[in-house]
Amino acid sequence: MRVLYVIDSLAPGGTEQSTIVLAPHLRELGFESTIVTLKSAEHDLTPEAEAAGITVQRLNSGRLPKRVRELRRLIRSGKFDVVHTALFDADQLGRVAAWGTGVPVVSSFVNTPYDPARLADPNVNKWKLRFVQLIDAVTGRLMVNRFHAVSEGAKVANARALRIPERRVTVAERGRDAGLLGERTDERRTASRVALGLGPDAQVVLNLGRQDYQKAQTVLIEAAALLSGSHPNLVVLIAGKHGSASADVQRALGEPLAARHVRLLGHRSDIGDLLCAADVLAISSHFEGTAGAAVEAMALSTPIVSTNLAGLQGVLEDGRNALLVPINSSQELANGLGRLLDDATVSSRLATRAHADFIERFTLNSAAVRLAELYGSVQKHLTTSPLVRPVDMSIRE
Repeated sequence: MRVLYVIDSLAPGGTEQSTIVLAPHLRELGFESTIVTLKSAEHDLTPEAEAAGITVQRLNSGRLPKRVRELRRLIRSGKFDVVHTALFDADQLGRVAAWGTGVPVVSSFVNTPYDPARLADPNVNKWKLRFVQLIDAVTGRLMVNRFHAVSEGAKVANARALRIPERRVTVAERGRDAGLLGERTDERRTASRVALGLGPDAQVVLNLGRQDYQKAQTVLIEAAALLSGSHPNLVVLIAGKHGSASADVQRALGEPLAARHVRLLGHRSDIGDLLCAADVLAISSHFEGTAGAAVEAMALSTPIVSTNLAGLQGVLEDGRNALLVPINSSQELANGLGRLLDDATVSSRLATRAHADFIERFTLNSAAVRLAELYGSVQKHLTTSPLVRPVDMSIRE
């Protein structure tokens, strides 16, 4: 089968990286991948995609109608069996372009974009968000044959927000390349800390993600200030490129206690080394889909403290493979981080269980098999084209 992925860009985000690393494993299962992007991006991953054997094309047309026609011609060329879209702009373009061509459409839920927490984002207009949600719901009901969710939580949250029956959504969890991430060893931990200028006594908390409202790094910075008195050797590393909340992050670092303990690393590609150097991964986000950083931490046995997010339901479980704390509470986040930094027994138990979960559910091979089964199911159950299919295009199991 030939799959055409339509995505906004190949920026180094979780969705983009997952698409690239899965391609070789899907090829072994008989699936060839082509990616169409709408635009270029900073730190563009096109070279990595091409090295993985993926054909990458960028739409040349600037205006939406021309882009739709350009993509539609590609879809109707007969080269593809499935169109798979991800992220809002690409979702809408891919759905409209494929409508009526007879090529089935799969759309991914990789985040929880209509979570109530988004309304608190100063960069989000409430009415614009509701309008976007309406468009997403209409095109989703009319033009999508099957939805794919990266977690059970993402499935439930998006089905509810878009009023789509949950039976139309298949969960195929993300995977990570254990070979690429490497192993957690004492030698690697020491070398990674030395490279970062960290001593053996440093208590290291790591946060991975772009500096956006969603990631709530300001809450983590506040938590660092709260921990500073009881944890004088605390070092909080925030790895991720600048974003819409960078100014807020800088303001938060104006607090002397926070500034003393927090370091901004900017964009990094050595995620495995950073996770090995860390004592705890902190996910401080207001909302997430799966949070690829959580899966990477599970692979490397790095203990996790995360806010209790809808999108992470089915991935992280409080007291079993992570500690979960309330959203937007610097005090509760500080309490959770302090507990794992101070209690090696609990920290080790959670990390061991999380690593076992990774081996069982989140390897690239497991992720590829689930996605291949989804594509096969769409093809098997496709009996009419999206053009004439009624609003409820549920795949009957």
